[in-house]
Amino acid sequence: MMIEEAGTTAAPNWRALFAIGAVVAAIVAFAAMGPASASAYPGLQTFELERTTAQAGGHPNLYMKLNFGTKEREAQESQEDPSKTFNECFCSDPRTFTIHFPTGFIGNPHAIPTCTLAQLGLYRCPPDSQVGLASALFGIQFIYNMEPRPGEPGLLETQIPILGTPIFTILRGRTDSDYGLDATTPDIFHLIGLAEVRLWIWGVPTESANDKYRVGTGALQQKGCFKQYPEPCFDTPVQATAPPAPYLQNPTSCEGPITASVDATYYSHEVVHGEASLPQTTGCDLLAFNPALIAKPTNEEADAPSGIDIIARVPQQQSPTVPSASELKSVSVTLPEGVSVNPNAADGKAACTDAESAIGSLEAAICPQGSKIGTLTIDSSALPAPIHGAMYLGEPKPGNRYRLILAADGFETHAKLEGTVELDPQTGRIVTRFDNLPQSPLQEFDMHIFGAERGLLATPEKCGTYTVDSEFVPWASEVEPVISSDSFTIDSGPGGSPCPGETRPLDPTMVGGSPDNTAGAYSPLAVKVDRRDGTQNMSGLTVVTPPGFLASLKGVSYCPEAAISQLHDPGYTGRAEQQSSVCPARSLIGSATTTAGAGSRPLTTPGKVYLAGPYKGAPVSLVAVIPAVSGPYDLGNVAVRAATYVNPATAQITTVSDPLPQILDGIPLRLRSILVNLDRPRFAHNPTNCNPFAIGSTVFGDEGGMASLSAFYQVANCAALPFGPKLNISLKGSPKRRGHPAVQAVLTAAEGEAGLAGTTVSMPKSLLLDNAHIRTLCTRVQFAANACPSDSVYGTATAESPLLDQPLSGPVYLRSSSHELPDLVVDLSGQVDIELTAAIDTTQSGSLRARFENVPDAPVSKFTLSLEGGAKGLLVNSENLCKTANTAQIRLDGQNGVEINRRSKLGSSCTKAARRNRHRRASHRKAGR
Repeated sequence: MMIEEAGTTAAPNWRALFAIGAVVAAIVAFAAMGPASASAYPGLQTFELERTTAQAGGHPNLYMKLNFGTKEREAQESQEDPSKTFNECFCSDPRTFTIHFPTGFIGNPHAIPTCTLAQLGLYRCPPDSQVGLASALFGIQFIYNMEPRPGEPGLLETQIPILGTPIFTILRGRTDSDYGLDATTPDIFHLIGLAEVRLWIWGVPTESANDKYRVGTGALQQKGCFKQYPEPCFDTPVQATAPPAPYLQNPTSCEGPITASVDATYYSHEVVHGEASLPQTTGCDLLAFNPALIAKPTNEEADAPSGIDIIARVPQQQSPTVPSASELKSVSVTLPEGVSVNPNAADGKAACTDAESAIGSLEAAICPQGSKIGTLTIDSSALPAPIHGAMYLGEPKPGNRYRLILAADGFETHAKLEGTVELDPQTGRIVTRFDNLPQSPLQEFDMHIFGAERGLLATPEKCGTYTVDSEFVPWASEVEPVISSDSFTIDSGPGGSPCPGETRPLDPTMVGGSPDNTAGAYSPLAVKVDRRDGTQNMSGLTVVTPPGFLASLKGVSYCPEAAISQLHDPGYTGRAEQQSSVCPARSLIGSATTTAGAGSRPLTTPGKVYLAGPYKGAPVSLVAVIPAVSGPYDLGNVAVRAATYVNPATAQITTVSDPLPQILDGIPLRLRSILVNLDRPRFAHNPTNCNPFAIGSTVFGDEGGMASLSAFYQVANCAALPFGPKLNISLKGSPKRRGHPAVQAVLTAAEGEAGLAGTTVSMPKSLLLDNAHIRTLCTRVQFAANACPSDSVYGTATAESPLLDQPLSGPVYLRSSSHELPDLVVDLSGQVDIELTAAIDTTQSGSLRARFENVPDAPVSKFTLSLEGGAKGLLVNSENLCKTANTAQIRLDGQNGVEINRRSKLGSSCTKAARRNRHRRASHRKAGR
């Protein structure tokens, strides 16, 4: 035994909890008994504890002895030593006793008949309700199992000898620590001091061995027994009428010695602590352990939201002659692969914080309603009836993101259990664990996790029979864990449709368009792709925008590669991205919204779209960033990059996404829709061609499927667009016959005009193609490989666009073609690459002609084409250009259908010389006068 004195503390006002410490309660109750002339002395001299058997799960009789100092001893010591004072105020009397019963040692008061308060007042407690005896100084009193008062799991009563004053003891569980049992007798009547208290509590109260100590009703109950134990109280034994049932039970763990302790709080507020040890429990290998689990989803349709009903049973037989089964230490439940957490499970949910869960305290959990995910019923043989509660999402912690809180209340019992959920990062398979459960006879857990459209789970995507595996580990380490399995069947597709085949279909839908379909206007472009439950998940996406739909890159910066890498960093949170993106604001071009999860209410998650630099051979790319934040969970960020290719011949844009993620932190996404809206002001630019077009899309499925989709697209009011570009052509170099002039063509257009669809220029007959100056041609294969010989370059070109920060520029080639003459190809490069091809031929009248057909519908403010002259010149003068008027026939075709035909005088170097000659002749005539 160890006795300690603690510092001053306020006397606790405990209320009852688990009814497992019946023995302890009786001990505390009798702490108030003793001769009327004595007062308590502040010292606990002896605290002894014995049991009749150490068999694990057995039902021992318990004997306890407590020795206290007395006030008479205090007076005697003050006479012997005048320095010691004698306390006359009774401040050293005990006020409250609390016995802390060993962990795992329990009692079952509702297995024993009870005595009501009315029966107690009439001294007519049923003999079957007696659970033991108590003795203090003289005589024996009886301990009764009382009918609990409202909110109490169990109640014990005994009386002060002579006075007949009842002493009640209430019980509670240590839900702030090991869930062991405490018994407290508060506000002890302190007229009488204590010297010695002895208690005998019966493990099986109604067995016949206790008949000789059992008291009948009436006067015998009132007078008590004035014999010394173990002498029988009465000459005639009193038989119990109730069948024998265990009241006490040893722990079902045989690891190490077990310890009980007592804390006595005095009216002086001093606290005295004592401990007593029992020998190690034995025989754990003899214990039964036969748990089982039943698990069924609330929805037996494939690819559908669902809850689940789980019943875990750990039978606790209550035989007076057979040890009770081992209690449950831990349990794990593994759901079949295919059953996964539904992405919308936490949508709108909150987390129950540790403070709200009250884990580690005696209080009831006060988890917010928004964290509730199911209902719970716990049945324990140590409680009068099952207690009810709920399941909550626990506050995420590093390394333990998915936590569960089970909280149930009843009979002043506030049970709080913590579980953890592990998700396979590759398959999403769910394993739920509850470790280090209290050493208490928990015999059934009934858990219902909510289903409906916001069900926590999603069912497998295909029909079949699925198995739930569970492992139960006993507190008796000598007993092997038990593996239990149950199965369920998925027998239809979503909504009762037929079961999907070996390969699910892929039939997504798409919508797209602009809110303002005015030709040539800046207007956002939105594209949305949806899929229904029961079909293949989307694994990739390609979008082809209509011809003429372009985007203004002017003033838009790129999201740096370092920032994109940070988006994939597991340590970078979604909430951090929501507050301030790592991509600069100048790179923001729109928004992205996804929905994910099975059912009609998938999780909607907003995000943003940024412009990024070259990627996978594309000149630019898009980065869609979705912060993966839902309820209390932050899974980081989903960043999907898409290469944006520009067709150099048509300027049509094709955007190809990287593979779409299928699972995130163990949660299969079951992506339902993707909405991309390019809504940066003055970014998305409508075509100027009012022909009907389409937005095209190709969706790839996770089972190999591919679906091609289109959405009608057409702009309006093209005829209202102005179209008046100017094309000026000039010749530089020798104007003489057989001279090879350089050619420069400059096209200018005003902003807001319709785009150019084609240009045809017929040169005057005074200019011919000099075949002798055609050095080398670039083949089409070489051109496609960007490997044209340097000798195939015959000029340069530059294009300026209001959509770009910098002009495009590049060489002009002669390229082999299927025509009689080679093609003239302008190869522009810069932020994007554009290819313009002119077919070279002659008109019926013999004029050299260049036809730029299928010009991309793109706004160009200035285009300059320069062809070399002299030794590298392609054109040769058939006569002196200064002796004749040289005009070109020009045709300009607008994307809006407007056609401009005009003749344009060619600028040449001889024009200025002729002007000087005319000036000289005029001067000579004036001088002759």
